Amino acid sequence: MSFEKNLLERIASYIPGYAGYKEKEVRRETDALLRRHIASILSSAAAQLVLSPTDARAVAANPDARFLWDSVKAALDKVTQKIDKAPHGYSGFFDLVKVDDAALEQVYRHDLALVEAAKKAADAVASLKALRPGTAEWADALRQILAALQSLDAAVDERNKILKGIAEVPPPVWEKPAGGEKKKGLLDRLFKRG
Repeated sequence: MSFEKNLLERIASYIPGYAGYKEKEVRRETDALLRRHIASILSSAAAQLVLSPTDARAVAANPDARFLWDSVKAALDKVTQKIDKAPHGYSGFFDLVKVDDAALEQVYRHDLALVEAAKKAADAVASLKALRPGTAEWADALRQILAALQSLDAAVDERNKILKGIAEVPPPVWEKPAGGEKKKGLLDRLFKRG
């Protein structure tokens, strides 16, 4: 339990008001708060991705640099929109009365990783200003930012799977019909068996 509290404190140090998912009543609000915070970090990073007219001409003259620049901007926009526009409370996770502590810890770990990954990507975008656009160092930095954004995008998808997996009902066990007869399968029907 203290480890869970430590995770909550670490997340709350990034996001004031983060209450966790223990109580059913605040789960949707906590989820929305987390997603708004991450989207805000990424939106701020996108606002920093601006080139001066001279730098823009230099980047436009180099097709590889232009492609890389556009790829980073598109990836940043994609992951920001995916986080910001996700449906609120899409998963049955938000309706469960009690959630297993191990599952909660997994969600908290993932939330913390998402916040830290978004912050890391934003810091990398901020450090891009110190580099001259069009240079090899600038292109390497863009590649690293693109990789970080693709990783963040995959982590968002993974978080959605985790939340949906917590609430999924196991598939029903195949039972015999009430009369005690064995159900006929496809092969039984094809070969007119039994």
